[in-house]
Amino acid sequence: MFFSYLALSLGTLAVVCFVVQWLLNRGTEKEGWLELGALLTFVAILIFVAGFITSLFVHSNQIWMNVELTKIDSFEQTYQVRSDNLTKEFAHYLAQTYPDHEKDIFSKIEPGKVDVYLVKYPELQASKTIVELVNQIRSLQDDIYKQRLDRAEKVRDMQYNVRSPWVFQWMMPDIPTPGK
Repeated sequence: MFFSYLALSLGTLAVVCFVVQWLLNRGTEKEGWLELGALLTFVAILIFVAGFITSLFVHSNQIWMNVELTKIDSFEQTYQVRSDNLTKEFAHYLAQTYPDHEKDIFSKIEPGKVDVYLVKYPELQASKTIVELVNQIRSLQDDIYKQRLDRAEKVRDMQYNVRSPWVFQWMMPDIPTPGK
């Protein structure tokens, strides 16, 4: 937007200079306003070209970020499925070890609360399988969290690009921006 307005303003000033030159010096050879008009036209064209190149870069970046968002979403879903499966495996092991608490275990267990069960049932820490399972679940939950942070960053950048005054908005791709 800014590039457009600046180039349009300088172009308008250049036209005014050409008109003033024509009106004041119709029959003479004086060129005072003509040089200023030519300079303003040149600067307006340079600004427009710079804005166009910047907009092309931002346009390409916006498309890339949309592809990255799709990738992040698929990674997050994959991590979540894996985390849920490991949590079910953990719950199954707990149910075998503590059959009298089976209903409590199956109804309340979530990937983020696996550490609580290690504290609640301290003898589970002796099992290397359980400790490994808990570490895998914790790692997957951390990966999900990182993917969400990456996604939030990409969405923020995409929303900025859509509103940026340094970009020709008519050049931006018609990509739905999340959270818009």
